Amino acid sequence: MRLSIKALQYFLIACEQKSIVNAAKILNVVPSAVSVAIDNVEQEFALKLVQRYPAKGLGPTAAGIQLMKKIRLLIEEYNNLISEGIELRTALSGNLSIGYYAPVAPAFMPAIISPLIKQNPDVKLKFTECDNEQVQAGLLRGEFDCIVFVAENVRNGIEYETLIEVPPYLLVSAEHPLADRQKIDISELHNLPLVLLDLPFTSEYYRSMIEQHSVEANIVATASTTEMVRSLVGAGIGCSILNMRPTISKSYAGNELKAIPFSTPLRPLKLVLGHMGGNERRLVEVFRTACNDYFSSPSIEWLIVKDDITK
Repeated sequence: MRLSIKALQYFLIACEQKSIVNAAKILNVVPSAVSVAIDNVEQEFALKLVQRYPAKGLGPTAAGIQLMKKIRLLIEEYNNLISEGIELRTALSGNLSIGYYAPVAPAFMPAIISPLIKQNPDVKLKFTECDNEQVQAGLLRGEFDCIVFVAENVRNGIEYETLIEVPPYLLVSAEHPLADRQKIDISELHNLPLVLLDLPFTSEYYRSMIEQHSVEANIVATASTTEMVRSLVGAGIGCSILNMRPTISKSYAGNELKAIPFSTPLRPLKLVLGHMGGNERRLVEVFRTACNDYFSSPSIEWLIVKDDITK
């Protein structure tokens, strides 16, 4: 910008006061600063906008009067913009867009967000389920305020904090021969019918785990949603490897399921909260705090299948 808001404001107040000295007192600056601003405005528009009088008095010309109206509107709009920006930064209102790649997010996200909505009814939420790559790309494009995803191949520019680390477990139907086991070694999956969650990164994660332990995989079905995997397992199609456990032990179809921890040390998945950092809206900060508080509480133990937790 060749003319600053400050220069336009100095010009406007000087014309309204009809005095450089009085304008300087109002603005708490030296009179020469006001005089220079008037010169800059006249030079920019190549017009005589004020008539100066002895003892630093002045009056706007006809052109100056026309320009004063437009400058006044511009400064009002500028002040409104600043006020709205401050409100956006500090207010607990407006839209919050959350992208997530967390197969059991419906089991924990409502508990995180419910208090925020109840206390701040002007907040509007949008949740979008994506795969791990899409959700990161959406954050970088500005589509999401925050994302919940797996910390694998995290893209440059994304800041994140760990919410929880979840080891894999074996999911079987309640009628499966292994259903009464308290834990299992991954080698026992040799040639067992498997149903795998087939999503970017996740599929490679489970397949590499199987290959690393020299298990001969017998993958009989794949599915792109966790609930379809659970339903296929419940129907006896095969067993599956998953990480986070929902609160219910039944599939959508009503079949009873059993989660069995592995005795074999296996690489866990790290679920994280991603954001762009910097000076964020208060609404985003409050949501981040709510996520971290929730996952630091003992109430989330049900998400993890451990040797000492059986259902």
